[in-house]
Amino acid sequence: MEEPRAIIDAMNEQYDAIIVGAGPGGSATACSLVARGFRVLMVDKETFPREKICGDGIAPRAVHSLYHLGLREELAGRFKRTAGIRFYATHGGLTEVRYPMGSHFPDHGYVVPRRELDAILLARAEALGAEVMQGCRVTGLLPEKGGRIPGVVAECGGEAMELAGRFIIGADGPSSLVGKEMGLLSDNPLYMGVSVRCYMSGVKGVSDFLEIYPEDAITPSCGWIFPVDEKTANVGVGFMLYAREKRKINLNRVFDDFAQRTRHAAAKLREAKPLCKLRGAMLRVGMGGATSRRANVLLVGDAASLTNPISGEGITYALESGRWAGETVAAALHGGDDSLLDIYPRILEWKYRRYFYLGTLAIRYFNNPYTVNPLLFTTSRIPRLGDKMGRFLMNCRRSDYPQ
Repeated sequence: MEEPRAIIDAMNEQYDAIIVGAGPGGSATACSLVARGFRVLMVDKETFPREKICGDGIAPRAVHSLYHLGLREELAGRFKRTAGIRFYATHGGLTEVRYPMGSHFPDHGYVVPRRELDAILLARAEALGAEVMQGCRVTGLLPEKGGRIPGVVAECGGEAMELAGRFIIGADGPSSLVGKEMGLLSDNPLYMGVSVRCYMSGVKGVSDFLEIYPEDAITPSCGWIFPVDEKTANVGVGFMLYAREKRKINLNRVFDDFAQRTRHAAAKLREAKPLCKLRGAMLRVGMGGATSRRANVLLVGDAASLTNPISGEGITYALESGRWAGETVAAALHGGDDSLLDIYPRILEWKYRRYFYLGTLAIRYFNNPYTVNPLLFTTSRIPRLGDKMGRFLMNCRRSDYPQ
């Protein structure tokens, strides 16, 4: 016998949009919609603040989006501000790139632990008027009616309930339940990655630069050291799944090699102490791991496979896609026309497709010592080329103007 469920679907209890997931993508979507007067419900299985596996680096494009949401004062002076990126290759020297690399985005980034960043964004969405259900797990979607998904099924405090909404936004990460239920996810290893990280104290030479290490000892993996404060760093490694399948790579062993056997990183990490257990997460990258729209359902951020295939950075694309998803849903609500949702995947194609395609090729065919070492040897001696490389990594072209 089917378990009875509370049903929230009376006309005055139907939401304009239900957002599954309250990370950066979900919060950005909610902010965009509630600012236009719509009723929004955010549902997340966790209770905030909560841990989230991430490098914690906030790129200049993401900084612009956070400032656009009115969070400048929340970030300035509270979190580690970064001046640029340093790339270390085993035999290629050091390339230092300073923001804004000739682009029109802010001249700085931040390192903000996701436990704090996501709580700040959620609080902003709530302050603007979004309703939030924390500690509530979405377990499925309601059966399709007339070509639309009328809502979601959730479990909260041991009680099962149905939540009705005119539009559904999947912002629930790379393993998105919404995406799976709608048949929107692909598990092609070309667009799947994995990473592990931990916080460490006693890292030598902590600076105000994000440090990236495509070193020979861990190739085709790449490592990072991102400064959290003067004594603490976010340290991690990551690689694409097709590389693991081909070379039988063990991620924990790669992290050990990064900390002990690399030429540059090991000198900073050998005496450092981990402050937590090594924790891992899956990445869905390059747009190829998901389809962003079906019926009245949209995916944003990691759920939509919008992680940068080169850098593994996803906060920028979660914030941007969330804003565009909110604007698109708002247009559909104003016009009473679901077909306006077709605009959303077109925006993503226009903004990201070419860059993600080139990035996917670059990481697949050129992420090896025979390419990386000569490249960084050249860019370390010709700063102008280093700036170009930095802009490519961060997806900040000279012609781009913040929106």
